[in-house]
Amino acid sequence: MIAALAEASAAMRAAPYARGPAEAALFTEKYLAGLTMQAWNYAEHLNMLATPYFSRATGIEGLPGLYNPDNIYRSALLDPAGSYRIYGRRGSHTELTFQVIDQYPVVALGKNLSVIRPEVRPGKDFEFYLGGPRRPGGNWYPMPDKAAAVLSRQTFADWHQSPSTLQIERLDQPAPRPYQSPFASAAVALRAQVKLWVERFVPGLESATPLNTMRPPRDTNGGQGGLGGQMSVMARYALAPDQALVITVAKSDALYQGIQLGDRWFVTPNSVDHQVSLNLAQARADRDGKLRFVIALSDPGVPNWLDPAGDPAGYVFMRWQGVKTRIEGPLAPTAQLVPLAGLRKVLPPDTPVVDAAARRAQLAERKWVPQIR
Repeated sequence: MIAALAEASAAMRAAPYARGPAEAALFTEKYLAGLTMQAWNYAEHLNMLATPYFSRATGIEGLPGLYNPDNIYRSALLDPAGSYRIYGRRGSHTELTFQVIDQYPVVALGKNLSVIRPEVRPGKDFEFYLGGPRRPGGNWYPMPDKAAAVLSRQTFADWHQSPSTLQIERLDQPAPRPYQSPFASAAVALRAQVKLWVERFVPGLESATPLNTMRPPRDTNGGQGGLGGQMSVMARYALAPDQALVITVAKSDALYQGIQLGDRWFVTPNSVDHQVSLNLAQARADRDGKLRFVIALSDPGVPNWLDPAGDPAGYVFMRWQGVKTRIEGPLAPTAQLVPLAGLRKVLPPDTPVVDAAARRAQLAERKWVPQIR
């Protein structure tokens, strides 16, 4: 594992994203720590196939794959020959989904094999069965042949909503497996992550993503582990200290609508200390029904500021879940690069001024979330 860590560090520090502004080296260090935590998590799961459990992404910084601050992601490894009961109590959050995929999340980009959405009201218990003999009652699902993991998403349209409790239980009695060295397994996982994210995904994403402009939203690619029934759009931003990028989008009728930033490693910056994301419950809509988000390196004093945490370049990602009306035409987002000094000229005249005290109050709403989730 020590050798794999050294290789990963060298590969990441040689990449262009590790150079440039002073913050680049710090972002790279956080990313390496995040990949390492994911590798250790995977190694433990390999030795828990007989007694699986739902783990969650730990920490706030460095989590790879542009995790959404409006989601709780929990995952468990599966044996495609196994039989499972998944159960819990539904929270008040907006959407609960379970994706069965053919790879462990983050270690590889898994393909969606099936998506399960329990039909249960907030505060009520639920259960369903996956794999094994068919069960009556409509809450049994066959195990896909190449299933490797189950990934749960709890989506929050409002951070004051409550989370669900989740459990997974293996019902069959698998043959004993030899214990696998966590050092060796974590090393394999870390090398795989570097090959995927550092060498392939991020460079390819940068070259394929437009700069300071928004393409039309599209259906999320389930072939790369994306959630079916979701629409999304991605762009890159690059800003000078005296510039701002204004993203204008209509308020939709989707169950969930959100926007977030990512650094050049496709990693979500610290979402507790910085307002790197906003959803409909957090953002201010203007009288014309539009949401106007402002990305700027310094606080522009507007409600819907997206703070890139010091990174002058990175990614913008927008999501719509539970889409009722397709996000196209006048509902689609647009982007406009403007001088920071002239920002107010392109915003509605009644856009409030957010002073330092109001911004502190806005950020304080974000700080309690890790305590309860």
